[in-house]
Amino acid sequence: MTTRAHEIADVLRQKIICGELEPDLHLQEVPLASNFGTSRTPIREALRLLENENLVVYSANRGFVVRSYSLEDIKHAFDVRATLEGMACRLVAEIGLSARHDQTMKDCLERMEEIVGGERWEERQKHEWFELNYRFHQTIIVASGNKLLADLIVQTQRLPNIFDERQRLQHATANQISLLFSFEDTKNSLRDHIEIVSSLRGRQGSRAESLMREHILRSRLAIERRFDKVFG
Repeated sequence: MTTRAHEIADVLRQKIICGELEPDLHLQEVPLASNFGTSRTPIREALRLLENENLVVYSANRGFVVRSYSLEDIKHAFDVRATLEGMACRLVAEIGLSARHDQTMKDCLERMEEIVGGERWEERQKHEWFELNYRFHQTIIVASGNKLLADLIVQTQRLPNIFDERQRLQHATANQISLLFSFEDTKNSLRDHIEIVSSLRGRQGSRAESLMREHILRSRLAIERRFDKVFG
């Protein structure tokens, strides 16, 4: 796989995730080669890479198309993510938190508590919460020290941002997905985070793993519930 192919894949991946390249869109190699100013070979390599990430699918009749995801697919992604991030938590507890990672999570929790304790739950607060939540989870994933595990988790994290037209979230972004969580969901999430950090600091691997699994599965239920309410 060439460097150019990876660069092209990075651009196409971001366009798919943010909705600029819509589900079921046919990705034709010749126009893409022209747009990127390259031959078809790195385009084909990039598309094969995205196929391995389940972002595009290939068929003999149409070539590569952007994959569409149903709500059921998203629920399955949360199930897998719960297992993988639970494992990451167990590894971190066994390894022990570094001072740097501990401080990052402490900072996240302090700001989350300020948001939950505030009088407003509007767009700005929701988006800031989403960013803090992302940083909190990524800190644990990185602290696990397992790159393969981290790469697999990233794939499961992407899917909730990609819905097909049937779910009417074709152009959903990560921030829009965060809006599917209610303020009550956020308060529950904060309580989960506090318990997770406590178990990590206490080097309680099994408890940390169980808490993270339950935390992510609660998020799965929250998204399903809110999806039905907002878009049903």
